[in-house]
Amino acid sequence: MTYPSTFEGFGNAFLEAIYFRKPVVVNVYSVYSKDIKPKGFSVVELDGYVTAAAVAQTKEILTKSELCKKMVQHNYEIARRHFSYDVLYRRLHQFISEHARTLPEC
Repeated sequence: MTYPSTFEGFGNAFLEAIYFRKPVVVNVYSVYSKDIKPKGFSVVELDGYVTAAAVAQTKEILTKSELCKKMVQHNYEIARRHFSYDVLYRRLHQFISEHARTLPEC
């Protein structure tokens, strides 16, 4: 999946591609750099334009099925650890538990 945006919100389309185990080519944008890239996803990165190296890397991923499978499974596991519904549930539960006593009564 190509993701050539120069500006995006959090990256739901990125996570959808990861969920469906698709290799990703992403243009480096601010939210990706700050919130997504540090998690360690394996993607082909563009820095504003397509380079010969990015094209070669993309061709290699698309023609070597074992490399592709390893890449998409790696990405899926990272997303599962950081962005799954289980993670959301735990974090919301913790947040509500910590702040419930400060909420006004209805």
